[in-house]
Amino acid sequence: MAKSLAIRFLTEVKPRLLLKFIFGAGLGNLRALRAFEKRIKRGLPFFPPFVFISVTQRCNLRCRGCWAIGAKQPVDMERKLLQHIVSESRRQSCRFFGILGGEPLLLEWLPDFFMHNQSSYFQLFTNGHLLTRGIAAKLQASGNVSPLISIEGLEQSYADRRGTRHGFDQALNALNICQEHKLVTGVAVSVSKGNFNDVVRIDFVDEMACRGAHYLWYYIYRPSGQDPNFEDALDDAQVRTLRQFIVDERVRCKSLVIVDAYWDQYGNALCPAAMGVSHHINAHGDVEPCPPIQCSDCRVNASGDVTQTIAHSEFLRSFRERVPTLTRGCVLMDHPQYLHQLAHDYAALDSSGRDTFFNELDERAPMRCHDYQGEPIPETALAYKIAKKYWFFGFGAYG
Repeated sequence: MAKSLAIRFLTEVKPRLLLKFIFGAGLGNLRALRAFEKRIKRGLPFFPPFVFISVTQRCNLRCRGCWAIGAKQPVDMERKLLQHIVSESRRQSCRFFGILGGEPLLLEWLPDFFMHNQSSYFQLFTNGHLLTRGIAAKLQASGNVSPLISIEGLEQSYADRRGTRHGFDQALNALNICQEHKLVTGVAVSVSKGNFNDVVRIDFVDEMACRGAHYLWYYIYRPSGQDPNFEDALDDAQVRTLRQFIVDERVRCKSLVIVDAYWDQYGNALCPAAMGVSHHINAHGDVEPCPPIQCSDCRVNASGDVTQTIAHSEFLRSFRERVPTLTRGCVLMDHPQYLHQLAHDYAALDSSGRDTFFNELDERAPMRCHDYQGEPIPETALAYKIAKKYWFFGFGAYG
């Protein structure tokens, strides 16, 4: 019989790390969300409860359809700027930060940064290639980091997306290393046509739990960048099948948490950026609605007021006000030309580093995403229903 997640946490994770996870990623998130609600009710300057930060534009892989590569002159975020963003966000009760790239572990100083920010908790998005035993030991010593390892499926589909079998083996090896070091660990899966039959299946979920994953985060592949690979995007029926699979697995599987950021407790589609619960800051400091939407009208720096910079962004404000009236789904996928017009209306500039983002928008055809046709599929697992209603998505952005 498979172990429950509670038993796995108690037996597979070091107690100190488990406590940091509970208070940082758990109770810390609740505090951030409650502070966010109070700011909204009181009419205080806007600041999201979750901040995602891309610390580099460099990556050791070149995956088709990735928004994070192709910059003409890739840059790394300065440590001083990252510290300023985290410190300023902490003043708004934010305690949880997503650290993205490119590949964040290309920055040799990053584990030391985690160690020096014990009052915050970090989710480290990584392809796993650079997650060595030495790095894992540093993350264990720090205790306030949960690696989220990208595993795109089984052998054939992974080779199709990444180009080599080696990449799949490296990701699994990183997962095993995290298990050895008793870290709270997640697996991220970008679901596409190419890997759909590999990852939307019960045995994949069970295998990830057996290999040490404590949560499994399903993303829907969003073709982006200069080589978007549109043909690999899910069709409407596949998105609906994925949604039903997630709902069913949340009832069946007790060994790990299954995460999505696309639907509320009733199964209605939503956009976290349009709801205002998260924004993204790239390696230059440009503040964007989310990582694939690479345009911005404001930039934070290591000495400026981060809260006021975000609060005074006309583009972000209009994004939150106008996108929910147009779609409950992803405006990048559903209405790319409207997104271009919205950016133009509020003087948002290309922040991709490629200088091609707006041309890429113009060349996109509208593609339905998680706002699929047909009736919504509501949550049936009580714990997830409560979490989504009271923890994440109870803000009424869509009326």
